Amino acid sequence: MQVFRYAVTTVQIMMVGAIIGLALAGVTKPAAGAEAKPAAAPPAAEIKVPGGTMDAVTAILTRRSIRNYTSRPVPEELVQLLVTAGMSAPSAFNERSTEFVVVNDPKVMAEISQTNPASMQLKRASVAIVVAGHQGKEKFPGKGYWQLDGAVAAENILVAAHAMGLGAVWTAIYPYPERIPAVQKILKLPEQVLPLCIIPLGYPAEQKVRENHFDPARLHTNTW
Repeated sequence: MQVFRYAVTTVQIMMVGAIIGLALAGVTKPAAGAEAKPAAAPPAAEIKVPGGTMDAVTAILTRRSIRNYTSRPVPEELVQLLVTAGMSAPSAFNERSTEFVVVNDPKVMAEISQTNPASMQLKRASVAIVVAGHQGKEKFPGKGYWQLDGAVAAENILVAAHAMGLGAVWTAIYPYPERIPAVQKILKLPEQVLPLCIIPLGYPAEQKVRENHFDPARLHTNTW
């Protein structure tokens, strides 16, 4: 009798164990034909560079400030590519504090040009990109890293514009105390967003030869 009871108890335990095992298998294993796969990273956006775009080194060494432009409009896709180039620049502590405002309204550009009487190129351009810094995104407020972020972003835009056959020039807004609030008001920028510069863009109506700025007297190795 005791042997029978023991056998029944053993069978019950084995059945319970089997049921638990099947339940766990159903939870941890995917159904047939639906094997679990690791989540794939989102694909990077395809880079569509216009034909004839010069290489990066040539663009850097031959870039010049262009202030006169033809009436030919700059395609929207090129402006988008330039903003993408700006956003691809290094950023201090990866804070990504740089903001971009595309301006294609002649009236708005005329208003901005009034803040800087010498910036006649704004009236000749069909489009411009304002590079600004969002102080609210700074990880170390007050250190001025937004200026560095904006500067390298603007340089990316200038070089990329030249590489694609466009003309561009850095037109300063910062650090002039009278220009900053004026541009903020025109563009309705939040208080924490400070404009650094505006880059007029257009197809060049002037040609400038390459200048060689290499000066061995400015090159030092290991020490001064």
